[in-house]
Amino acid sequence: MKKVLALVMALVLLVGCAACGKKEEKSKLEQIKDAGKLVVGTSADYPPFEFHTEIDGVDTIVGIDIDICQYIADDLGVELEIVDMNFDNLVMSLKQGEFDIVAACMNADEKRMQSIDFTDVVYYTDNVMIAKKEIAGNFVEPEDLEGHKVGAQSGSKPYERAAEYAGEANVVGLTKIQDLILEVQNDKIEGAVMDELAANAYASVNPDLAVCPFRFERTEYSGIRIGVQKGNEEFTEYLNTVIAKLIEEDLISGYTLEAQKLAGIE
Repeated sequence: MKKVLALVMALVLLVGCAACGKKEEKSKLEQIKDAGKLVVGTSADYPPFEFHTEIDGVDTIVGIDIDICQYIADDLGVELEIVDMNFDNLVMSLKQGEFDIVAACMNADEKRMQSIDFTDVVYYTDNVMIAKKEIAGNFVEPEDLEGHKVGAQSGSKPYERAAEYAGEANVVGLTKIQDLILEVQNDKIEGAVMDELAANAYASVNPDLAVCPFRFERTEYSGIRIGVQKGNEEFTEYLNTVIAKLIEEDLISGYTLEAQKLAGIE
């Protein structure tokens, strides 16, 4: 009996010591504040949302999404760090914890939501198509894309819209928006589907291009959000609070105007 009691006491002590030695895992908000920086994943080839420009002789990533992230970082009292990569790698990299959030003019959808969580909608933007000026007027509604060879960024919502109307076999998916623009200019594709402000930016600096006179209809997944790693509900709620402040104070319209100037949009 004494041996049994001794064994029970030993197990109790062992469990107790294990519990004492186990540290409580810090929340995402605490981790960011301890690190002193908010790390953001983006794909900086999409003016005016996120793009490279030279400021005081230094290559700098700027744009609407970057200004939004800077506001969040300022609210947290930390520095902002930007990680630039291909758009179609962002979701998996966030899932693996390579950065804290994704801000890249990204919509939520069922596939992405299997891997990461999203905030409330930050802003809305419509999908359009950019083409050579002499043929842009030939496309007056999405149905006019049927059977035409067009392009869009791989893994993006514009790619899905292009495939929906032109047919999957007629859509060229490329990683970089600049490469799509070159394909249009070199007559490899008839047009490139992208967000309206991005199309306006490229049309403004390329006089041979124009935005076609139609917009794709918005869907249940329309609306740009910030991507968050799963299991961080408190952090997501915090971001939603900050987003609500941004919208209430109408700061995003100012960010848009500034980004358009930097991108050369008239």
